[in-house]
Amino acid sequence: MKFKLLYFGDILTNPKKRAQHIADIRMQFHPQLKRLVDFKPWNHLSQFMLPDATKSPIITKHIGGIDWNPIISPNLKMIAELDILLMHPEIVGMPHSDIDNRVKTILDGLRCPQNEHEIGQNTPRDIGPIYTLLDDDHLVTKLTVNTSHLLSPDIIPNNAPMTPDSVFMLIDVNVRVTEGTVENLPFLA
Repeated sequence: MKFKLLYFGDILTNPKKRAQHIADIRMQFHPQLKRLVDFKPWNHLSQFMLPDATKSPIITKHIGGIDWNPIISPNLKMIAELDILLMHPEIVGMPHSDIDNRVKTILDGLRCPQNEHEIGQNTPRDIGPIYTLLDDDHLVTKLTVNTSHLLSPDIIPNNAPMTPDSVFMLIDVNVRVTEGTVENLPFLA
């Protein structure tokens, strides 16, 4: 099963307020993932997610007073393969394009926080469950990253200012089932 996620914003490699930076990234993915579960077969996941869970195993995690609904969970025997297209304003191959630390920041933004300290001060607590792609980044079994120069800043939403840390990113997500169960049957197609 495949779908795509989009992101535009800064990907900082070593921010002073790391938890908040990761939270800001998570919140760009949240509405996309929340919308995903409105469609088949992804709507099947809502049975295992709070607030309306009706079946076990519950995949929602409760951390720091917030419910987190991961799309890919070990409880449902699911893993992910990610193909990331990372476009940035700098020329490819320049020293500023620190790809390994950017990828770590991206993966942290795709997963649930693991403890209260990873949540971020400005994370909204009154919007209901927050959707993330991954329960944890160990569920990524294949990762491909292609970088390229962003030639047209005109595609940037709301004419947001471009900085050297700005990226436009397209993530192709391929969800795979590691072991067929009754719970993950809709994802075996």
